[in-house]
Order: sequence, then C-alpha cells, then structure tokens
Amino acid sequence: MHRARCLAEEGGGGGIRVNTVTPDAVLQGSRIWGSSWREERAAAYGIEPDDLEEHYRQRTTLGVNVFPEDIAASVLHFASDERSGKSTGNVLNVDGGVAAAYTR
Repeated sequence: MHRARCLAEEGGGGGIRVNTVTPDAVLQGSRIWGSSWREERAAAYGIEPDDLEEHYRQRTTLGVNVFPEDIAASVLHFASDERSGKSTGNVLNVDGGVAAAYTR
C-alpha cells in the first residue's frame, strides 16, 4: 500500500492514478489452493482443509466469502475514469470486513 501511495504522488502531476485493491482469502478459482498451501493454512488454524472456506467466511464481519468477481468489480471501479477519475492513492478492502485488517 505504501508503494502505491508513493507512486500516486509521483505520477499524479502527469495524470497517472494509482489505487490499490486488497482482497482476502479468494479461494474460488485460485490455483494457490490446489497446492499444499490449503493443507498448510488449515493445519495452522487447526481445522480440516475442507473447512477452510467456512473458516474464512466466519472471520468476516459481514459473514461472506470473497469471490473473483468481487475483486474484478473493484478493479473495474478504479479503472473507470467515470467512477473514480478523481481518485488516487486509495485502498479498497474487499475482504468482508476482517477486523484485524481494519485501517489503523
């Protein structure tokens, strides 16, 4: 996030916008979960690998899972001059509300 804010400052004079989307636990469609990482994360939480999606859903304030289309919609928002043409240096969390990740 700091790098994006620095780039926003550097590029702003030239009309370059830099914003950041920060997702959490996008399991659907991700190849990382096909590796040993799923088992490692489940073991770290003391749960079964098949319970990982539910674990991540339960830790969100909204009680939701994050899907690839949620991230795509957020990126589209920042890519659109009409929607966010006057925004730079911003961070959009797409995580269902993970309290430990709230901005401090």
